Amino acid sequence: MFQNIDKELVPIKAHYFLYNAATGPVVQFLPLIGRQLGFTATLVGTIYTILPISGLIAKPLFGTLADKFRLHKTFFLLFQAILAIAFFTVYFIPELDRSANIILVCDKNVPFLEICPQHEFSKETLDGVITENIYSSSLCRLSCKGTPNGYIELSGRNISINSTFEFGAEFDISQDLLTKGCVDVKVHKIFDTTAHFPVCGSQLRTSCVATCHNNSQFNNLLREAKDSHSDTMHSTYQFQMFLWAAIVSWVGMAVVVSIADAICFDLLGYERRNNYGKQKMWGSIGFGIFGISTGYLVDVLSEGQSKKDYTCIFYIMLVAMILDIVVSATLRKRNAERSAEPSLFWELLNVVKEGRVLSFAWWCVGAGMCTGVIWNFLLWYTEDLTIGSHVEWIKTLQGLMTGVQCFLGELPFNFMSGIVLKKLGHINVMSLVLVTYAIRFMAYSIVSNPWLFLILELLHGPSFGLCWPTMVSYGDKVTPSGTKATMQGFIGAVFEGIGVASGSFICGRLIDAYGGVVTLRIFSVGALLWLSVFWLVELLMRKMKAYPLAQGHNHLANYANPDDAILMTISQELQTY
Repeated sequence: MFQNIDKELVPIKAHYFLYNAATGPVVQFLPLIGRQLGFTATLVGTIYTILPISGLIAKPLFGTLADKFRLHKTFFLLFQAILAIAFFTVYFIPELDRSANIILVCDKNVPFLEICPQHEFSKETLDGVITENIYSSSLCRLSCKGTPNGYIELSGRNISINSTFEFGAEFDISQDLLTKGCVDVKVHKIFDTTAHFPVCGSQLRTSCVATCHNNSQFNNLLREAKDSHSDTMHSTYQFQMFLWAAIVSWVGMAVVVSIADAICFDLLGYERRNNYGKQKMWGSIGFGIFGISTGYLVDVLSEGQSKKDYTCIFYIMLVAMILDIVVSATLRKRNAERSAEPSLFWELLNVVKEGRVLSFAWWCVGAGMCTGVIWNFLLWYTEDLTIGSHVEWIKTLQGLMTGVQCFLGELPFNFMSGIVLKKLGHINVMSLVLVTYAIRFMAYSIVSNPWLFLILELLHGPSFGLCWPTMVSYGDKVTPSGTKATMQGFIGAVFEGIGVASGSFICGRLIDAYGGVVTLRIFSVGALLWLSVFWLVELLMRKMKAYPLAQGHNHLANYANPDDAILMTISQELQTY
């Protein structure tokens, strides 16, 4: 059995496995780590707008430097170390101080929170929380001083002494907010050892410190209820740390991934280039295994705590990246000469003037926007669903969702993509991708039990699993001869730099403004509208006879699985190593 293993390819297999085992869990949970630090969905969406653009800039920049100075292996190892340091830096970023001093008052045996501003609540803040007919449940942790007057019942006993007591309080800001200079919020439910309706004495009035995690509009009230200047400085400092750590790590990943693929093709050589997928799949295996296991570990290590402890993810990442650097150092070096390439600008002009390319770019942007929602905010939404319901093992669930996406969705459809494309054709498969995204978003918004998302994740196959090979092979189909490499760069820029970036930004703002359910339904309808425009443009192109073959393109359409699709992209742009 072992005698048939190609020992020369073992290091590159090990690199793909270790690299994805290290970065996968951090990338998967990074938006949620930002959320736990106290950043709003808008801020996280802004960060994920910048990250794809930074990666697109880094690839050609450092690729050119590596080619010019023959530093491919040096860059490969250096940027592995850089991204490990950048990711590990996130572990040391402190949480935002989201607590504020409020008053717990009991009126007619019903407790409510009285929140008063330092000076005056802004109109934007009040408009954000006083919204008719929109359910918006919030959960806060209160630490209050006991008082001899009045009482509140916790765990079956009355608290009425001069001591500090803590409990969780849930309320609905859409129905129970009244303004009178201050804001009064009726408490619906109390959580101490169990969840129960609040019971209190009418004389109760005591000061509390409140910390709320899940409602950005309500947190704006707390922010304005204390010294806003110091809070702004504090949040800016932490946001900048998080932003730059994310940017540096994304740059590192962009460089490492591009050079690793070049190394892999260099090792395989022309004769074995179709075995690329057999090497790359070890990365998917590493991502899937560690995505599931780290989610479970986070839940186990966070048991009994009020917030999740992500420590294990960062240390697993650090150990795996160190092992990856050791393994990568054993990869052999080759120094083949690169062939001269035509002007990138001239090639790009030749590419984008094609009518079908503009229609294709429109689809790439729409698919990228939908993908950005899944990548950066799906797990965020699952957390929204579990707030107040105390669902156990939420990180295990999120890890399992990643595993289903990888093993039962993405991998099977990746390797069936060539057959599917040949049977249905590119335009039909592109339509299928957007329709599946629309169904997927609407299903998420309807299902209230997040454990049922494990079934919905099977739709990751006909959505994202078909998306990438379709993009690559159709890009080859509509591209004039001699400009394939430029076309693939154009696809990456449109899909990630415009689609994923804008989708992340829009999704973050919508979640803060309207909540996850409304946001997903907007994207569901938006995907269908985007598809309708795509069909109209395609129909127009048909009437104008804007077909690649009609314009003199004599190459055949390629119905490619990932192996062949990626071969088309790298054949003309392979870096030397």
